[in-house]
Amino acid sequence: MFLDPKDLFLDPYLFAEQSVDFSLEVFKTAAFSSLPVLNRQGEYLGVMCFRKMYFASEDLREKGDISSLIENVKPVLLTTKLQSINTAHYSDVVPVVDAENQFIGFFKTNIIANNINRYFRRLAEFERKLLESSYNGIIAVDNQGIIKVFNPAAARILGCKVEEMINHHFSELDPAMGMLDAMERMIPMTGIRAEINGAKILANRTPLIYEGECVGAMSVFVDVSEYDSICSQLQLSKSTVHELDAIFETSYDGFYIADREGKVTRVNSAWEKICGFPREEVIGKTAHELVENKWYDKSAAVAALEQKKTVTLLVNILAGPRKGNQVMATGTPMFDEMGELQQIVVNVRDMTDLEQLQRRLEATVELNQRYVSELEQIRLQQLKMDDLVAKSATMQRVVEMAARIATVDSTVLIMGESGVGKEVITNKIHALSRRKNQPFIKINCGAIPENLLESELFGYAGGAFTGAKKDGKPGMFELASTGTLFLDEIGELPLGLQVKLLRVLQEKSLTRVGGVKPIPIDVRVIAATNKDLPVLVKMGTFRDDLYYRLNVFGIQIPPLRQRREDIPPLLYEMLRKVNLQYNLQKKFAPATVERLVNYDWPGNVREMENLVERLVVLVSEPCIEPYHLPEVMQVKHETVGGESVAVVLNRVVPYKQAIEELEALLLERALGEHGSTRKVARILEVNQSTIVRKMKQYQINRYDA
Repeated sequence: MFLDPKDLFLDPYLFAEQSVDFSLEVFKTAAFSSLPVLNRQGEYLGVMCFRKMYFASEDLREKGDISSLIENVKPVLLTTKLQSINTAHYSDVVPVVDAENQFIGFFKTNIIANNINRYFRRLAEFERKLLESSYNGIIAVDNQGIIKVFNPAAARILGCKVEEMINHHFSELDPAMGMLDAMERMIPMTGIRAEINGAKILANRTPLIYEGECVGAMSVFVDVSEYDSICSQLQLSKSTVHELDAIFETSYDGFYIADREGKVTRVNSAWEKICGFPREEVIGKTAHELVENKWYDKSAAVAALEQKKTVTLLVNILAGPRKGNQVMATGTPMFDEMGELQQIVVNVRDMTDLEQLQRRLEATVELNQRYVSELEQIRLQQLKMDDLVAKSATMQRVVEMAARIATVDSTVLIMGESGVGKEVITNKIHALSRRKNQPFIKINCGAIPENLLESELFGYAGGAFTGAKKDGKPGMFELASTGTLFLDEIGELPLGLQVKLLRVLQEKSLTRVGGVKPIPIDVRVIAATNKDLPVLVKMGTFRDDLYYRLNVFGIQIPPLRQRREDIPPLLYEMLRKVNLQYNLQKKFAPATVERLVNYDWPGNVREMENLVERLVVLVSEPCIEPYHLPEVMQVKHETVGGESVAVVLNRVVPYKQAIEELEALLLERALGEHGSTRKVARILEVNQSTIVRKMKQYQINRYDA
């Protein structure tokens, strides 16, 4: 009988270079008091005992690894015969390796002990049935010549009764069998002919050798008066009773056996040590009596008898020298071939030390969780401020909210005027999310013609329309699978597509244009708009159900004029980046910064980026003074009710120059507010090509909102 691979545990295991504290964390989730230790090549090194590691020195726990604590426990091969394994050499795990010492897994010692127990029980039963059913006569004597085995065939052949011969000296039968001679010479003898009680027999005589000593002899014979030849020869086996008893007694786990009535028939030494009761006071009592007499509060044997299945309980010892200890007891019912319950095998393990350790571990885990939470808050704070300028309280709240929202997968709606940094916040949410290493797809809903937008978003099937690709094309939702999809200018989405977008968000699946098969999607959606969506909902141009579905988490980014304390750090950060880009060292005069702080920035951060780059490139002096600023920033504003009503120029310029400066300012404002050249052309009532040409003339870069 060999080891059964289905009982093999593949993990957990430890590596020699791991720290003591890390290894203790592994033990926390393992149901073993020891675990195999490997090197990084998968080779088996030995066994790590939990107790030994737990009581390791503080210096080793802080600085060292577990290699010095490894116990040299010999592994076994998967092809090892079960009966040759001595579980006394192991604690609760038996490591298994291949011929190259590569770790395969491990067995629990109690599983091996149970298998060995079953094996020898079956072997003993097999031998009994073999003796009874054999047609050959079989006689066995011990080393004193006392008959211990006398099968029915021997009684039939020799003409005597079994009960008359058992435990009688062999000489009372007939010395011609030569059994004592075989024991003395300690060599087998075959083909011996003899005549006993008138029966002519042909016999084989074999000494029984155990651990180098002759413990008896055995004779197998046939009546040659009825048979002409010997039909077969029997093979000898070791005595199973002695080995089973040794395995039972040397097991690390405590064992006791009860019959079908629950009466204790055997206990081992480990059980006596763990439970504190001598075997002579336990054997003969029933498991029910032990509970009724308050030896312990419950019994795994009783539970297994009642439920007729394996039951594991935590049992509190209520009496004796181990009073107050807790043990883990597993009761396993044993059935015969007919399915009838024969006995209960209970194994126990002391849990008191483990319970104390568990409480210490729980306290340690709680402390670690608190430290982890505090470190995570510190990490989030650092990540928030790494690449965002947020000096104002309102912007700090925006950044804080974005960092928290990033940890979940809900949809987000980012609102704010053009150029306030909606895309920057979107980038930050994606970078801090669990999807940070997955696709991040952006699409401007206002920059794509309505007749193309649906196929861009949802894709199309092959042959869906004239000019469609044969195999179809995935849309932005499919391309962003497992990642994030940023829908900019969501307020520009046509009503027809709003319905389809809502269905996709609710059902988490889509159907391509011209397709019929739903395609599941896993995408986090972030939408942005510079429109007032509640107003659009009232006007009927934006669906209220889509608005509420998008606005699970809403972020309102304030314009620069409402957070002027962010303007100086933003200016200096942009100046630093542009200087680095063009290898320059331009500076702002303090009066220039003051003038820019007082400016309303209708184009917000985007307008500021364009201005800073233009000033750095076009101003030849090393310091940018107020007079270098555009005309719009050279004027004084008088307001009535918050509206500008008059403009006074600080200096006189040629008419053509004034027209050009006004035209450039108009383009900057329009692009800052509306983002795309198509929208600006529509607002200013000119051709789009005119807008593009003027932008090149005035060196205005195009940025999408």
